[in-house]
Amino acid sequence: MRIAIFTNTYWPTVNGVAISVANLKRGLEAAGHEVWVFAPSPPGFDRAQDEPGVVRFPAVAAPVEADYPLAVPCSRAVVRTLRQLNFDLVHTEHPMWVGSWGAWYARCTRRPLVTTIHTQYETYSRLIPLPNALVDAYLRAQVRAYCNSCDWVTTPAASARDRLLARGVKAPIEVVYNPTDLSECFRADGRALRRELGTSDGELLLGYVGRLAPEKGLPDLIKAAGLVLQRLPQARLIVIGDGPSRPKIEAMARALPNGDRVRFLGRVPHDRVPEHQAALDLFITGSQMEVQPLSFAEAFATGTPIVAYDVPGNNDMIEDGVTGRLVPPQEGANGLAAAAIELLTSPDTLARLSANARTCSQRFDQPQVVQRMLEVYQWAIERANGRRRRSGPG
Repeated sequence: MRIAIFTNTYWPTVNGVAISVANLKRGLEAAGHEVWVFAPSPPGFDRAQDEPGVVRFPAVAAPVEADYPLAVPCSRAVVRTLRQLNFDLVHTEHPMWVGSWGAWYARCTRRPLVTTIHTQYETYSRLIPLPNALVDAYLRAQVRAYCNSCDWVTTPAASARDRLLARGVKAPIEVVYNPTDLSECFRADGRALRRELGTSDGELLLGYVGRLAPEKGLPDLIKAAGLVLQRLPQARLIVIGDGPSRPKIEAMARALPNGDRVRFLGRVPHDRVPEHQAALDLFITGSQMEVQPLSFAEAFATGTPIVAYDVPGNNDMIEDGVTGRLVPPQEGANGLAAAAIELLTSPDTLARLSANARTCSQRFDQPQVVQRMLEVYQWAIERANGRRRRSGPG
């Protein structure tokens, strides 16, 4: 099968969607399929670094607080590739921008169209200088109309599927996890990194891995960590990742009474993420806007339990008291801190949750997810074929 994937974000940008698209491409190719990714080229990026099968739109920096480059809808390389290759299926990763161009191509060529809804797009309404209610209504209508134009819709979480159904999506929807290459996580050892960070055997390492962006609930993370460090002198916090909110959050951490026990490590090479996850005793996040974050799957695969708010997306992945702790969002940072302190001061409970997390992580591993996506592709092809038979030649 020859598959075209259209995405608003791809390597060298580092975020959950970019990584999951790369993992999907590699997994499909390992299964014997031909995959082409159509993505923006960040300003200044040397396209010679691209792997085979990646075609770039020119792009400019986004004019808002986001780390996605904004693709420009003119690329000779894209047009040439689309004309030369006869794709069997189009898979878009977003219902807007590059995703809209992919949908247009699928309609023009009458190819089966699959889309993945990765997030709650209304969370980005605050980035647009218009009334939030107006932008929210537009985004919901856009997502609904886009999904209903597809042959099949996938989303990584059951709660996201339910939300799409409640908002009027009639196209078939399947829950398919984001493919995560967990092979290195399963065998990761964080002891060397702990020594590198100067963490002694008796110290407890609390951590966060992910983008530093407004939707990630980072102020609650820092407040909660400050309370944990105040209660547990042997605890430290490390923050792994980068993004537009980093300066604000670093300043907030420096203002803590125990801010000297907080370290921002910035973005680390992705092949080193497993050892960073494995070095943690506990992962903590203040985000309430997740669908299926790759960092959660990576944490589980290294045996690291997670403390998070009990909201859709988080509770699709974390089972309270089994693989981590879920805190009612109305409890805020105090609740996150209390749950973290409870686990960090209960070694037996932490060990039990760690073992459970490793077992749970298997369902997110790349080979299993890719096979599931291939099933969806086949269903979409059959549905598109049926639609063409009903509509006749054209």
